Amino acid sequence: MGKNNGATREKILDTVTELFVDKGYHGTGVQEICKAVNLGRGALYYHIGSKEQILFEISMSLLQMAHDATVPHVQTDDPPEVKLRNIARALLRHHATHGGGWQVAIREARFLSEEHQRKVVGARREFEQIWYRVLRDGATAGQWGPVDGIDVRAVLGMFNYTARWMRSDGPLSPEQIADRFVDLLLDGLKGKPADQ
Repeated sequence: MGKNNGATREKILDTVTELFVDKGYHGTGVQEICKAVNLGRGALYYHIGSKEQILFEISMSLLQMAHDATVPHVQTDDPPEVKLRNIARALLRHHATHGGGWQVAIREARFLSEEHQRKVVGARREFEQIWYRVLRDGATAGQWGPVDGIDVRAVLGMFNYTARWMRSDGPLSPEQIADRFVDLLLDGLKGKPADQ
């Protein structure tokens, strides 16, 4: 794909994300998308495909960006608590920049085709595994109690919900919010019995 095609595709994704935030997936028509991105229906389909394909690409691109922002922090020799704090900060920085997209991806994912839902769920599980490994390593090191998949989903649910309310111009930075969340999390995990 040429440079202009990439720029056009990115512009389409950004514009359609805003439309989906404002009007929802079903409330946004293809004609409205064409008008917003200044392309005819044929040109839109050339660059993106279908409206459902746009929703899929929004979801997958956000997961990939979150993955890419997180991985460098787990490939260090830092102790698990430092890794946890760093991946939490990275995720909330990402949400501060792409909160609208995350609202769309979380709220509208049910409208994806079965094939696209499988791919998104697979990418989410891969991202969850990054968090699980960090949390498991901390438990193994005795820094907190044992964790399982439910714990990881609960933790990520707490962090991902910030996309709905966190603002980049808010009174606390994404890093400060992440640190408060990690403090709450660690207080709970440190008191968790080993037999759960």
